[in-house]
Amino acid sequence: MLSNINALAMNTFRETVRDRIFYLVGAFGFVMLVSTAVVSPLTIGAQGKIMSDVGLAAMSVFGLLVVVFVGSNMVHKEMDKGTILTILAKPVSRRQYLWGKFLGLSLTQICMVAIMGALFLVMTLIAPGDFTFRYLPAIYLIFLEMMLITAVVVLFSTSVSPVLAAVFSLGVFVMGHLSESIHDFGVMQDSVFQARVAQVVYYLIPNLEVFNVRGAVVHGATVGVDHILMATLYGVSYSCLLLILAGSIFARRELR
Repeated sequence: MLSNINALAMNTFRETVRDRIFYLVGAFGFVMLVSTAVVSPLTIGAQGKIMSDVGLAAMSVFGLLVVVFVGSNMVHKEMDKGTILTILAKPVSRRQYLWGKFLGLSLTQICMVAIMGALFLVMTLIAPGDFTFRYLPAIYLIFLEMMLITAVVVLFSTSVSPVLAAVFSLGVFVMGHLSESIHDFGVMQDSVFQARVAQVVYYLIPNLEVFNVRGAVVHGATVGVDHILMATLYGVSYSCLLLILAGSIFARRELR
C-alpha cells in the first residue's frame, strides 16, 4: 500500500517539475527584488517591515497558484488521456491514487516553500530588511495552509470540472480567511435562517486565519510553540478528513 502511494507521489512530483512549475520560484525572486527597489527610498524603520510583508504574502500567493491551477487539473488530465485506467488496473485503489496525488503535490509545495523561504531570508539579510529566524514559523504555517488547500482541491477535482474545482478552491481560500467575519455576520442577523446558514458555513469552511501570522511576525512578535502545534494538528486533521471524503466520492465515480 505505502509503496503504491510513494510511487504515485513521486510520479506526481516529477510531472509538476516537467510542467516548469518552479518557474514561479523565479517569479517570486523577481517580486522580492522589485519590492526591495520600491521600498529602498522609504525610511529605514519601514523598509524591513514592508519587504517582509510583501515577501511572505507573495510566498502564499505563488503557493496558492500552484495548488489550485495544477491540482484542479490533475485527475481530469489523466482521465482525458486514459492513463488513470491503466494505473487503477494495477493493484492500486482509488483512495491510494488520491493520497499519492495529494502527497506528490504536497512534496512540490515543500520544495517550493523551502526555496522561496531561503530566497526570502537571504533578501532580508542582504537588503535593508530585518533578518530574523522568527520568520521560519510563518513560512512553515504557509506550507500547512497550502497543504490544506491541496486537500480541498483534491476533493473538488474528484467531483467537478477543473474550472469549477479551481473556482471553488479559491472560494474556500477567500472564505477561510473571512471565517471570523462570517461568524460575526451570523451573530448580527435577526433572521434565524440567515444565522444558521452563516453558522453552517463557519463550521464547514476551514479557518485559514489559524495559519496567518504574517502581520504578527512582521511587527516583531514571536509565534508560540503551542500555536504551531495547534495549527499543525488542525491542518493535518482537516486535510485527512477532506481526503477521506474525496476517496469516498471518487470510489463511486464512473470512469470512462
